[in-house]
Amino acid sequence: MQGEQLKQRILREPSKFISYLKELISENRFDDGEALEISLLLIKNGSESLSDKQWHVFLENGILRDKYVDKCERCSEHIPWTNMYSAIFINKDYLCSNCSYLENKVTFHN
Repeated sequence: MQGEQLKQRILREPSKFISYLKELISENRFDDGEALEISLLLIKNGSESLSDKQWHVFLENGILRDKYVDKCERCSEHIPWTNMYSAIFINKDYLCSNCSYLENKVTFHN
């Protein structure tokens, strides 16, 4: 079910997702060659061009494995695509930018 929900979110926010996807590719975050190829197709031709099989491989072997967190672990709001990379790979806290800021503020002031 999470795969279908993620697919619908990507279809609703294609340009923001493609920006995130480009960031993943530029930082060499794909370890599955087929998922990387499908990512490049998605960027070039749009999400509507993917077959059901491509969507499945892309979501299961590419994004859902370790490149997506649905909701902030602190406030339970969706993490925007613009903050996804930071939440997973830089801060590694799985928090939206607001909660990450608050957590760091508390940590630094104690």
